[in-house]
Amino acid sequence: MKEDYLVTIVTRQEIEGERELLEVTTHGHLEVEGEGYTLIYTEQEEDGTESTTKLQTEKGRITVNREGSIATYMVIEKEIRNLSHHVTPYGSFSMGVCGTEIESDMTEEGGKLRFRYATDIERSPLGIIEFEITVKRKNNYRAEQEEL
Repeated sequence: MKEDYLVTIVTRQEIEGERELLEVTTHGHLEVEGEGYTLIYTEQEEDGTESTTKLQTEKGRITVNREGSIATYMVIEKEIRNLSHHVTPYGSFSMGVCGTEIESDMTEEGGKLRFRYATDIERSPLGIIEFEITVKRKNNYRAEQEEL
């Protein structure tokens, strides 16, 4: 995979009353496809293994397919509840996800994607998760750093 973009993922979540903020910067690849795009990036897991996330967007819909020691498949649509599937070293489970916000200004040069969704287990509310993903073409990122 070409890694020609710098990808910063900020995750804010509130699960069962506990808040957490995570920020990861990595490298990835972006392909624009009509009105949507595909973003592929890798992350280091806490156990030292890598996971690969493939995020696809199209009008009002985001599909997240993560492979690694923790695997996830989710479809996020605004105001529509979908079942997501998660596989962890401790077992697998399904969880409901319902998109509450999806915003994107992504172009082939990069941009921002922000989405938020509510989660539930067997229709019992679990929490809210928000992603803000910033994507910059590597040569644009270097030029910005040189200006500083």
